[in-house]
This record gives sequence, C-alpha cells and structure tokens, in this order.
Amino acid sequence: MTKQEFMTELQRALNGRMGSAKAAPHVSYYQEYIEIEMRKGRPEEEVMEELGSPRLLAKSICEVSDKEAPDAPYGVKLSRRADRIALFGAAFGKECAKLCVKAAENVKKWMKM
Repeated sequence: MTKQEFMTELQRALNGRMGSAKAAPHVSYYQEYIEIEMRKGRPEEEVMEELGSPRLLAKSICEVSDKEAPDAPYGVKLSRRADRIALFGAAFGKECAKLCVKAAENVKKWMKM
C-alpha cells in the first residue's frame, strides 16, 4: 500500500466514523508521522507496513477518541491515545504493541519540541 492509498483509506474511515472536522487532526498527525519517517530514510513500504491497516487504526482512534475529555489539548490526547492503543495492541500481538509503544514515545518527544 502506498502512502497516498493509506492516507485516503484512513481519512475515509475516520470521516465515516467521526466526521471530517474531528478526523482532520488525526489525518494530519499520521501524514506528518509518515513524512518524518521517510525523511529519516525509511522506505515508504516499511512505514506503511509498520502502521498496518488504516481501517483498524481508524477504529482504534475512534474507540479511544470517544473516551477522551473534549477539552484536553490535542497533544495530550494523542499521548493518552497512543498509550491506550498500545494496551489495545497487546491483544493483537507483540508487533502491534511494539509499534504502539514507539508511537507513544514519538508523540511525547514531539510534544517537547
């Protein structure tokens, strides 16, 4: 799956579940994440494989988003969300959990910038 295909599918899945206004920050986050990883020299295919299914990702984001406090800053929401997704990912296997933990660490690093 290409970056463009991934982003299109993620955006469609999120828009369908939460509407475009709520989906936009999530889509932007993953767009930026992919670009950063590719600038680091990682192949597009590797980054896409790491992220997995955009539909499963959208489902996880929506499940966690429903439980978030609406007034929390977006960066804080992302950090909490990544932590929860890591716990959720443990049920789906070691690799997914590793990816989610890495995502949580990256969010925390980016929040410090």
